[in-house]
This record gives sequence, C-alpha cells and structure tokens, in this order.
Amino acid sequence: MNNTGQASNTSGSNSENNQIKGFYDSATAKLSHYTGEEGAVKVNIGDLFSEVFKHHTKDEANSIFIAGTKTTTPALADVSDEWAKPWLFSRILLGFLLAFAALLYMADSFENSNAIPGLIMVGAFAVPFSGLVFFFEANAFKDISLFEIVKVFFIGGIFSLVVTLFLYQFVSFSAANQIFGVLTLKDSLAIGLVEELGKVLIVSYFISQLDVRHILDGILIGAAVGAGFAAFETAGYIYNAGTNDLVAVAILRGWSAIGGHLVWAAIAGGAIMIVKRDQPFKFSQLLDTRFLVFFILAVLMHATWDWDVTVLGSDYLKLILLIVLAWIVVFVLMNAGLKEISHLKQQAQS
Repeated sequence: MNNTGQASNTSGSNSENNQIKGFYDSATAKLSHYTGEEGAVKVNIGDLFSEVFKHHTKDEANSIFIAGTKTTTPALADVSDEWAKPWLFSRILLGFLLAFAALLYMADSFENSNAIPGLIMVGAFAVPFSGLVFFFEANAFKDISLFEIVKVFFIGGIFSLVVTLFLYQFVSFSAANQIFGVLTLKDSLAIGLVEELGKVLIVSYFISQLDVRHILDGILIGAAVGAGFAAFETAGYIYNAGTNDLVAVAILRGWSAIGGHLVWAAIAGGAIMIVKRDQPFKFSQLLDTRFLVFFILAVLMHATWDWDVTVLGSDYLKLILLIVLAWIVVFVLMNAGLKEISHLKQQAQS
C-alpha cells in the first residue's frame, strides 16, 4: 500500500510539473512570436549562474569593466550567441551588503547618526545597481561602455522621475486612496501607466542618442534607466520611513527591487529595439503592436505590484510571483537578442 501511495504521489507531482512546463512553454512561445522568433524559450538557470560561485581574478573583472570602447568592442564574428554566464554582479552585490552591514553597525552600536545617509544610499543602490551590472555582463555585443551606462543610470534615472512627476499632474486618484490610503485597481493602473511611460520616454531618448541597434543593447539601456529610477525612489522611501523603520524598508525594497523598475524598464527597452532594429528611432514605433504587448505587460505587472491585493493572503507571495513573471518576460527578450546575433552572422556570410 505504501509503494502504491508513493507511486501515486510521484505521478501526481510529475503531472503538475508537466502542466507548469506546458504553461511556461506555451506562454514563452506566444511572447516569442512578438519578438519575431518562434518556439518556447529554454533557459538553464543553473548554467546561467554557474560562474557565480567560482573563483575569478581581478583581471577577469577588469576585462568586463573595460568593454564597450572602440578598442574593446568585439567584431560580430567574435560575438557569442550563447547565453552569458554573469558573475561580477554578485561581487558588486556582496560589496554593497558588507557596506550596509558596516554602516548599520555604526548607526546601531555606536549610535552614530552620521552613518544614516550612507545607510540610505547603500540600501537603495545595492540591488538596482548590481542588477544593472548583470545586464551589462549579459550584453553579448559589449558595445556600450560602463561610462555610458553609469551616465544613463544617473541622468536617466533622475529624469525619468522628473517626467513621471510631471505626468502625475494629469492623474487623479480615488476617494479610497485619498481618505484611507488604499490603492484601488484603477489607482494602481494609473500608477503603472504613468511610471512606465515616464521611463519609456527617457529610455527612448537614450536609445536614439546612443544609436543602438540590437535588442540586448535596448534591454541594457532600459535596465540602466529602471535601476536609476528604483535607486533614487527607494532612497526617498527609506528616508521618509524614519529611523525606526529605516532598515525594514531598506530590506523589503532591496530584495524586491530585483523584479521591479529594473526589469520593467529593461522589458520596455528590449521591446523598443524589436520594433526599431537598425532604423532611426521614431515615436510612431511605440504604437507598434510588438512594442505595445511588452509595454502593457510591464504596466500590468507594475499595477498588480502596487494594488492592495494579496495572493493566498500574502503580499510577499504576490511579489515573488510577479518577480518570476517579469524575469520570464526578460528571458524571452534576451533569447530574441541572442537569436538576433545568429541572424546577423548568417546575413554577414550570405
């Protein structure tokens, strides 16, 4: 009887796994269609992060950071169409975490209030900037320098906030929000649309200004704007939380930043490049269905994130599910970016 029960449990587990895999394959295949590719997206997460726990030298780190200049940008023939194996982002994140712990120790054990500003900035920048380094490493073309990306991070992040605040002047919120501070679905949709549109406008500017021509480039520029937006917004939230809740807010917004503005803007950036390709950027391209599908997904994920609704009674479970969903969409776009390399190589040979 026990063996029968175990077999039944195994069969049920396999059936559930097959259903999840079937749903994933179907969803990624449909999304891939809008990128110009066909079929489900296969991502080996273990292989993707396989270099994280290996030893790497300073020379290896330096070779990553100097990418994107005229002398270090590889020729198309030398660009790999295989999934990258980023690792440097994990060292950047570890450095931020150590700095945060040291500043927290200073503020708590020595009651030194001078550590508070540093605690706010490190807590706000840790995950967004580390995530940006991940996308920098994942850009197989290696044709955008770290200098340009840091510039987009700061200038793009700040100006996307400015544009967003301007757009908010044309939005009104529900009575429930004004009286009780509760975000209705309509409120959340308004927030999602305004903030994603604010970032898209800035991402579009930098895509045009840098004259990038590849999907992976668009993802990177979008991630830079989104990371800057997230970092400066989070710094404000941590500051306004006050001393008592500072650490709790920093931790919550820190770990959840991995699936927020950083990736929503990366999705928009990649989607712009699907439409633009090697043509000059035009705002009419933002009305293309291929862009709108991904942009609307980003808006809906953002709206659900802010909406005062839970999944099985848990806010954290909702955030985790949204983070997973956002990264699935990112992987679809990254897959299209890698396929683009193969297509370009074939065109060059013909």
